[in-house]
Amino acid sequence: MSSDASSYEEEVNRKTKRRKGNDGLPTSSKEGFTMKPLFDLLNDDETPFENTVGALMPEFLRERAIRQEQEAEKDPSGQLLRPMTLSDTMSFLDAAGNTGSWSASQALALRKLKVSQERRRAGWTESNISTSPPPILNELLPPASSPLPEHSSIIEALESIRTTPFENSFLARLHGASCGTAIPDLVAVDWETATPWMNLMSDIRDHYTFAHPEREQPPHTVSPITYSPLERWHLDQVHDILDRAFWSGINVSDSLEYSPERCTIIAAYGRLVVGVAIMSSPREPYITYLAVRAGWDNAQIATTMLYHLIALNPHQDITLHVSANNSAMLLYNRFGFKAEEFVVGFYDAYLDPQSRASKNAFRLRLRRH
Repeated sequence: MSSDASSYEEEVNRKTKRRKGNDGLPTSSKEGFTMKPLFDLLNDDETPFENTVGALMPEFLRERAIRQEQEAEKDPSGQLLRPMTLSDTMSFLDAAGNTGSWSASQALALRKLKVSQERRRAGWTESNISTSPPPILNELLPPASSPLPEHSSIIEALESIRTTPFENSFLARLHGASCGTAIPDLVAVDWETATPWMNLMSDIRDHYTFAHPEREQPPHTVSPITYSPLERWHLDQVHDILDRAFWSGINVSDSLEYSPERCTIIAAYGRLVVGVAIMSSPREPYITYLAVRAGWDNAQIATTMLYHLIALNPHQDITLHVSANNSAMLLYNRFGFKAEEFVVGFYDAYLDPQSRASKNAFRLRLRRH
């Protein structure tokens, strides 16, 4: 071994002995910390600074890791959280002074760090902190804002509100009615259903757009299917639907006189009537007609109309007649209608002799009690 290596080991051993306690063992991290050995080494003119720090650095890093492990905690995800040192706090506060925007949580953390820093400067520790803050903290905290004066007129106006206008209500948003355009007696609005006719019109528009890209395209607005009671302007279209679905000569104008808000449901797409459901009277509920315009079937329109018609007349039995070979029998069965009687020749006076519909009928009843 060379003389240089031997002298280096002696120097390291000498420094290590100077950092040992009275019992000859290295000082534990749990014992009191003193800077005197470090100052003694730094004041040694014979040893370069790099050699001194290089010999002390491994032990310093080991002791710091032990202390951080003792003081650290784990968050719910299992990650190790190391407490901020005084140097970390000062660096964070210096960086925070150059930043203007903070979130609520960041501003709260910054405020706590500032308070902790001022407590250390004032000599306040956890043991002598009382419920009243020290004078220096009173200077840091902003003065509490005085409560706003009460305006009796505003409070009285708010307390006088009992109902919300329909155009401003949540119900209007559910129904799809924009503010100021409330539909009277609206039962329901369906924005999702796409019927065969609607799909056909969409295909025609797309074909026209692709075939004539140079032409100005006509405006198109999507409308929902609305469900509402019968109105007078519906009658012509309703009679046309019933004439095509059943037989000619049907007139339901008198339904406007017998609680139409409870006994009629009209499905409309814009100004086009696409479905009709009519009940005779709320006193003796009897469904006389239920029909959907051709091209608008298989879209749950009849189901929706029947549902709302039943819902508008609770606590009462509802009866109807249906042709023996009519597929609507399945719809009525899903709602709980049960056959009570088989009537032979019920539709003899109404149906055309060449009609494929059966002249016989089932009498169905929906029992409510």
